Amino acid sequence: MPIRFCPFSFGTLGSELDTFFSEMEGRAENLASRSESLKTIAKNAVPRITGDFHVDLCETPGEIIITCDLPGIEKEDVSVKLLNESSLLIKTKYDREVSQTDASGIYHLRERRAGAGERVIRLPAEVSAEGAKASFKNGIMEITLQKTAQDTGVPIDIE
Repeated sequence: MPIRFCPFSFGTLGSELDTFFSEMEGRAENLASRSESLKTIAKNAVPRITGDFHVDLCETPGEIIITCDLPGIEKEDVSVKLLNESSLLIKTKYDREVSQTDASGIYHLRERRAGAGERVIRLPAEVSAEGAKASFKNGIMEITLQKTAQDTGVPIDIE
């Protein structure tokens, strides 16, 4: 079987990379020129996923159902807030006593930790706080939100 070479121009690749980095530099300068803290600039420059928990979001004709896995977290350490008609904030905290030893010896591996998680969930439809329900059982939280009726606009008569 003969070897076939694909024509490729490193000059084109270099040009594309130059354009890409130029655009990124322009974006960074634009963000840095605003009078914001570095933390805010970093948040806006790079999209990020926050929180240490997984979420399922399901939309039915009348509801939005959000299910979160929150293993090892107590119900009292979770808060849920509807920020507006299309955003939900979930905050968690988990405090574990951190010591170097226990009654049986010295730790050689410490992967469990204390901390907090926070996620803002963008909802696919507008919802109302009225009728919202949340349940928490065995480390799984389920939030049910009622969708609001969408205003379809004002009809205009055609002459």
